[in-house]
Amino acid sequence: MLTLGCARNEVDSEELAGRLTGSGWELAEADEAEVIVVNTCGFVEQAKKDSVDTLLAAADTGAKVVAVGCMAERYGKELADSMPEAAAVLGFDEYPELAQRLDEVLHGKSVESHVPVD
Repeated sequence: MLTLGCARNEVDSEELAGRLTGSGWELAEADEAEVIVVNTCGFVEQAKKDSVDTLLAAADTGAKVVAVGCMAERYGKELADSMPEAAAVLGFDEYPELAQRLDEVLHGKSVESHVPVD
């Protein structure tokens, strides 16, 4: 799990990591991971650029990449459509089922991208 942005994202990442380990996932270094979750930030332009750069760098490792966080919540399907390197773009509502979504990604299943509602 790679975390960008504010302290809130740090807290969210800790919660997500706890949910994942509780569901049988093991946290690993990015260069050893099969799936990399990037907790994105979409607050200002530079944060958006950093999030995109991090998603691309994660994809370069050969792992499957999943975008979560503020940028994923705000742009959802638009982000997914412009970034085919991401295997999934998930909104906050998917956090309780993150382990299941990652299982689907790992097994090559298509995961519907988040569609913002506001």
